[in-house]
Amino acid sequence: MVTDSKTSEAGRWRTAVAGVLGLYAVGLVLAEAVLQAGAILALALALALVATKRLRLEQDVRAFVLASVALCGWQLVSPAVALMTGAAAKWPRGARYGQALDSVAGAAVACIGTLGVPWVMLGGLVAGGWLLAAALGFFQHRVMWPWEPPRFLKLNLSRLHENFGTEEQPRYAAGGFFFHRLRFAHGAIAVLGPALAVLGRSKVTRQRVLAGAVVLALLLSIYGSFARAALGAALGVCVLALLLLLRGTARKAGLGVAVALVVLVLLTPAWRERFGKAVDNLFGGGERSLAMSVGWRLVREHPWVGVGFGNHKPAALATQAETGITDLLATDSHNLWLTAWAETGLLGLALLAAMHVLLARALVRRHRAGSIPATGALLSFVGFHVLGLVHYLPFHSSVHLSFMLVWGLGLCEREGVVRPLSGS
Repeated sequence: MVTDSKTSEAGRWRTAVAGVLGLYAVGLVLAEAVLQAGAILALALALALVATKRLRLEQDVRAFVLASVALCGWQLVSPAVALMTGAAAKWPRGARYGQALDSVAGAAVACIGTLGVPWVMLGGLVAGGWLLAAALGFFQHRVMWPWEPPRFLKLNLSRLHENFGTEEQPRYAAGGFFFHRLRFAHGAIAVLGPALAVLGRSKVTRQRVLAGAVVLALLLSIYGSFARAALGAALGVCVLALLLLLRGTARKAGLGVAVALVVLVLLTPAWRERFGKAVDNLFGGGERSLAMSVGWRLVREHPWVGVGFGNHKPAALATQAETGITDLLATDSHNLWLTAWAETGLLGLALLAAMHVLLARALVRRHRAGSIPATGALLSFVGFHVLGLVHYLPFHSSVHLSFMLVWGLGLCEREGVVRPLSGS
């Protein structure tokens, strides 16, 4: 009877994990609110595992989890420190402040994944969802979206209706179910890593064919979003995956597809124009150059504790009379590390670096042991940091949480894939 009771209880925990991860996976393509609900439930379930003493983590995963918690803790208290030191004039907006919890989403997924991960279900949800989203995005790319959404959805269709082509052949910035081209394109980078890992490492032909279709859909989604940095990151991740995972004819065919995509981009007038403006945008006094210069100004003024997590916008706007920063550009410094330094100071910067270094170390270990989820997460990690050079990805929770899910799952293993570390 005792054994049956324990088995039944373990089954309930596994069902809860499957439900939470399934909800999280649906949010990857459906809506930011769904992603946030999945992340919050994953965190609650992880805390329940800690409270009931059911959590068992390997040493390297434990280090990543602790670094994530430390980073989140400092982000939560940094506005108060900034207020006390005079670096900030007020508390950050509630929605922006709440994004501190996104920092522990990956750790939460890694924790609850110790009870078992429904890989087949998650793979089906993500693959099917992104294929549908890509189809919708391609429609949005070629046709002005005709549907007027209810006001309570707060969807900004002006971005979706922005014409990147010509009057004769208009091309619109696709946003998929998110109706936001950058969330769509950057979220695609998060999923691209796992899709490439399955394509390159799976021994099941059916899985590889499906993964190949998803990779193609993701690349088309990024192409239709007119997101320059995302396209560059996607091509870099694809080439890295080809060099890392494939040999011979398969590698040559993959490189051929990458070259074909580059040619397609170069033949598109709107894309040529966007790439032509990219250098000026970064180094010639363009939008990103201005945002980064303001970020450096905030760092010089408050290097130790920053202006407080979530306070970048009001701090940047305070310099508007001198710098000319706009309301839209003031949200962040358009760079992951610079924004983190400006908001949370040197301590926050060090904690962010520690979290990512520990995550990379744990993923590399599992990749070398042959883990497909870890390989996918590692490719996703590379894409994230390429994008992070010109974007502050945590500003969009839908993007940040997408990467966190992939990274957390990369630390979850089927039995016997990775040998436990000594002392764990």
